[in-house]
Amino acid sequence: MRSLTPLGIQISSLDQFSSKVGNIAINPEDGTIFITLERAGEDGGVEIDILQITSDNTEPEIIASFSSPVLAPFPKPEHQGETLDIHYLPDDRTLIVLLAGGDIATLALEGSDGQISPVEIVGSVDSGIKAAAWAPDDEQIILVTGEDNLVCMTRHFDVIHEEPLRSDEFGEDGFINVGWGSKQTQFHGSLGKSAAKQPINTSKSISHPTDSGLPYITFRGDASYFAISSLDPYGGESSESRRQIRIFSRDPNTGFIPKLSSTSESLPGLEGNLSWRPVGNLLSTLIRYGYEGGGEGREGKWDIAMLERNGLRHGGFELRESKETWKDGKVKGLSWNSDSEVLAIWIERKDRDVVQLWSMKNYHYYLKQELFSHDPSSSRFSGFRWHPEDPLTIYLFGESFVQARTFVWDTYTARLPMPNDTASVAVVDGQKLLITPFRTQNTPPPMSSYHLDLPSVPVHVSLSDSTDSLSILFADGLVQVWDLNTRLPDPKLGSRLRGGGKVAEPKLKHSTTVSSAEKNLVKQIAIGPNGKVAILSWSEKDGSAKTLISIVEEKEETETEELEDDIERLLWAGEELLALTAQGQLKSVVSDQSIDITLGPHPTALTYSASSELIFALSPNSKLHLSSISPSSISTSIASNVTSYTLTPDFLIYTTSSQSSHYAPLPTLGRLANGDDLSTQEMTWDERRVERGSLIVAACESSMSLVLQMPRGNLETVYPRALVLAVVKQDVLSGNYRNAFLQCRKHRLDLNVLYDLDPLQFMKNLKNFVEQVPEVDYLNLFVSSLSSADSAKVLYGDRSNHPSSSSLSHATDKVNTICDALRSILEERGVEQYIETILTTHVCKQPADYESGLQVLLTLQSDHPEIVEDAIKYIIFLSDVNRLYDVALGMYNFQLVLMIAQYSQKDPKEYLPFLRELRALDKWDQRFRIDDHLFRRESALRNLKQSGPERFEEASSYLSRYELYDEAFKLYADEPEHLEVVHDLYGDYLYDRRDFADAAISYILGKKESKALKAFEKAHAWRELFTLAKKLEVSEDDTLQICVRVTDHLASRGRHLEASQVFIEHAQDVDSAVDVLCRGADFSEAYRLTSLHDRSDLVESMIHPGLEEAHEALMETFEEMEGQLDKEMNRLKDLRKIRENDPEQFYIVDTEPAIEGVDVATNATTAVTGFTRYTVAPTTVFSQATKLTGMTGHTAKSSKKARKRATGRKGTVDEYEYLIGSIGRLLIRVDEKSAEATTLLRHLILATSDHVELANSLQKTIKSFRTKLESSIELAWEGREDILKEAIESGGTGLEEGLDKSLALIKPQVSVWKGIGMLAISLQ
Repeated sequence: MRSLTPLGIQISSLDQFSSKVGNIAINPEDGTIFITLERAGEDGGVEIDILQITSDNTEPEIIASFSSPVLAPFPKPEHQGETLDIHYLPDDRTLIVLLAGGDIATLALEGSDGQISPVEIVGSVDSGIKAAAWAPDDEQIILVTGEDNLVCMTRHFDVIHEEPLRSDEFGEDGFINVGWGSKQTQFHGSLGKSAAKQPINTSKSISHPTDSGLPYITFRGDASYFAISSLDPYGGESSESRRQIRIFSRDPNTGFIPKLSSTSESLPGLEGNLSWRPVGNLLSTLIRYGYEGGGEGREGKWDIAMLERNGLRHGGFELRESKETWKDGKVKGLSWNSDSEVLAIWIERKDRDVVQLWSMKNYHYYLKQELFSHDPSSSRFSGFRWHPEDPLTIYLFGESFVQARTFVWDTYTARLPMPNDTASVAVVDGQKLLITPFRTQNTPPPMSSYHLDLPSVPVHVSLSDSTDSLSILFADGLVQVWDLNTRLPDPKLGSRLRGGGKVAEPKLKHSTTVSSAEKNLVKQIAIGPNGKVAILSWSEKDGSAKTLISIVEEKEETETEELEDDIERLLWAGEELLALTAQGQLKSVVSDQSIDITLGPHPTALTYSASSELIFALSPNSKLHLSSISPSSISTSIASNVTSYTLTPDFLIYTTSSQSSHYAPLPTLGRLANGDDLSTQEMTWDERRVERGSLIVAACESSMSLVLQMPRGNLETVYPRALVLAVVKQDVLSGNYRNAFLQCRKHRLDLNVLYDLDPLQFMKNLKNFVEQVPEVDYLNLFVSSLSSADSAKVLYGDRSNHPSSSSLSHATDKVNTICDALRSILEERGVEQYIETILTTHVCKQPADYESGLQVLLTLQSDHPEIVEDAIKYIIFLSDVNRLYDVALGMYNFQLVLMIAQYSQKDPKEYLPFLRELRALDKWDQRFRIDDHLFRRESALRNLKQSGPERFEEASSYLSRYELYDEAFKLYADEPEHLEVVHDLYGDYLYDRRDFADAAISYILGKKESKALKAFEKAHAWRELFTLAKKLEVSEDDTLQICVRVTDHLASRGRHLEASQVFIEHAQDVDSAVDVLCRGADFSEAYRLTSLHDRSDLVESMIHPGLEEAHEALMETFEEMEGQLDKEMNRLKDLRKIRENDPEQFYIVDTEPAIEGVDVATNATTAVTGFTRYTVAPTTVFSQATKLTGMTGHTAKSSKKARKRATGRKGTVDEYEYLIGSIGRLLIRVDEKSAEATTLLRHLILATSDHVELANSLQKTIKSFRTKLESSIELAWEGREDILKEAIESGGTGLEEGLDKSLALIKPQVSVWKGIGMLAISLQ
């Protein structure tokens, strides 16, 4: 679906030289052209000048000259000069000139002195050279001498092989007869038996009189094969001859010596021109029909025949030349371009020469361009040559000029705005313009929906972006403007045409001829607004080349602007006409507004978006550039590896070489072009995978389609989600719900988007929605698709926002609100018509309201019994039949239950016995059984209560079994006797759940005090326990047993004061009370009890021993803490020595060499090494993986592991810091125990003299230890700031997990502890 658009034209006139052009060569690196100019020599030979034309189109310069005394000793065509071939070797920067007379000359462009060396004749072939061709790898050259010998030379002209050209052998790859019989016995497919009876063509092949008689040589692209077409005489007395093609192989194992591989089959009418397609699959040649000895029949026709490597014909196409050209003209040459896409054919017509450019897709060959001379006085070509590397640059040369013509592949597409977008695509094929409007038809090429018959092959075609029209430019300056009148589908009938008729009715609106100078070439045409047409052309006047821009209107005169710049493209931007220079500057042509936009040189595509006022350009290196229409704007690259792109009013769509298509919103690109900063999410665009090599043909937003062409030529239409969503959003916001619904249904979009895009508008227009979508099936689909999720956010993201939306758009009851509102509208329109949708609104509520749906069925049965059967079947289809059966049963309506059961095809054996059993029961018993069957326990209990008080025992068992206490308290609140039983059962339930306190209360409410007493004891509520025991007059022995159990529990929990209170108040046991207080070190209360109850004997027997035990316990505690302090201080000394002797170990500094490229670690690590720092190893005891990965789990378990890891780093700064913290925590414990000792000392000094000594020893011990602890803290913190500073500066991994915590740590201070002061000394 692509056509060739002229891009650049460079013409070099050589009239100032008195010689004619012989041949040309191209330097692929910089595009320099080397030309041989020939003139007759004084001695009858030929003098040759070598001319150079650089790529900047400067004046031609003669760089060398030489002469040859020998002319070609054989006849040659008139257009062919003595220069048979000129070839440029990039590696040596050398030109090789081959003359037909046999001389071989070389010209070094960079000699030993860096200058151009003189021409050197390195050899000569005495018999002359008829044909020559260089291998694509420039390593060999193949010659056919005047004696018809095949000569193979190296690039240094050493002969490695020579043999006669002609041979009677077929070649090494000769065919093998496998014995399949004659033609009459073979299968002929659809041709039938008649094909077998047709005689075999045995006509004799004879060359045409216009045959030059010279051989032609062509190489395959990989240089492993070459072919030679030669004119072979029949021999004997016959003077006739025929053309034969021989294919030779070049085997690297034999030194690339040519060997005959195969010979072509007999092809009557075969002519000499030959070109091997570089990809290697086909060999192109020419067959002439309609003369004696030529192709049979078809007089006046030529075929470009394609041959396989074995010499057999494999397709081809017919040249579209007139019989006059066939009779008087001839085909002078043909050649494939470097990428095998375009075949150039040089044809001699009666009045002038033409070079045709053909391309092939879907096995059809399209005539894309016809190239003519720019000078009517010199209308013949001397030859042509493709650029070796740039596939779409061709060089044409005549006797006194050289043309360099550059093309780009372009898709002629109409980009009209919605709803008039036709997505029409025009394809040039000779004198026909094939047009297909992809909005209404997807016609596969080479077919089309319709075509325009043209007077000649067009140069360029432009389709309007504002009207359904196009303009066509022809080589003679003729301009045609056509109105296509494409039929668009009725919106109510869908996206396709209905009722037959023509796809379009094109009419020629007007035509005109652009006046031009004598030497002129038209390049491009651009149709703009209001029927304006701009034509770009090259013209030479008075020896000066100009670029002309002509603006044509239907009824006005042509306006012409002359520009000095080399203009490559024209572009209409609204009313503004812009021109793109070869340097990549986009400038305004005729306007007061100055626009100068930098896009980059030679873009292969240039497009303007009217909706966003943006310009897009695709550079030759496949980068897509974006620019806004503003003075002095610079383009921005937005994508790379782009293979094709197109525009819609809302999106930029492009494909990449990574087999994906992208859809960028134009509003976002507008902000990008204006320099706004975009978030990563905004720069992430929709993407879709496509087939490898797919190219965009057209995008039609109205039909939401994107047409792609595969490499082989077939078309594929896809419906990108981005285009579909854009159209659906537009339809929803404009209230066109039917089209939006149909598109969502077709493309499987979430139907919730109809509501979610604008909830308030949808609810307001819900009645309109039903009118637009009245089909029951469609409404059922919509309701069944409803969900509480916001589909607009999922589908559109941030682009879903709309001004009419509100914060209440997506309430939790969205589904229920829509169902209720829709049901009310449908009930007004007729229940019998919309019964299915009404049932759907009940079933699809959240949660499903089956009961209301079944109520509708009951109503329907009485009002419309004729449709109730279908309604029941529908609701069964829509729901879980077992769930529906249970709901119907729970409604206690046996008629409804039977209806559901019968239509659901349930087995009667499953439900009839149960229903009969239920019918035999009374009302409440029946309902109890149903509710119990349906696991509706609360309702079953209510129905059981309704059965009467005589069923209470069964009810109490039922509520206890299913724990229905809340419901039971409500039901029996007015029945005290039954309520007490419920409380008793509830107390048992709580007691089993170990909720003893609440169980005791429930027992009391249920008049079960004995159970409550046990529950209070289990709850350890001793005050409530003894209160209730007193009330129940529990015996003294039982009370004492309760006291023992209660006090044991209190003492074990450290509640010694409460335990003594129980002994005194409820057991009158002073001894036990004092004993328990002494065990709890509550000596003040013990003294008080002995005094209160006049039991001084207990002081000696219990209190004094208790004081001694408490003293001993504290002394042991302080001794333990002193031992801990000594160990930690000794370890700190060792760590300081390690710091001095081995600081790298102390600070965990890595000293191992850097390990690069390591990306794998093992979890078998057992120690921290330098390896750990360069990898992300799994967490081990000593690893730093948590630090490196940042994956920290802040849990108690992970914190415990971190502490364990810190203490485990022996001999490091981590251990040092751990010891510092440990000493600080020791001080806290010392302060706690010192406070306990103060209370104990006060009682010791009031006891005996022995106890006073104990008090003195305890006080001294504590003071001595606190003094020692104070000095230890000072020693431990000494130099700590330096250690932390060195830990940071060393770069080690020490303290990585707690450095901030270490820096924030404050040195602890030992406070002054006086104990009991001088009191202990005064009593000594």
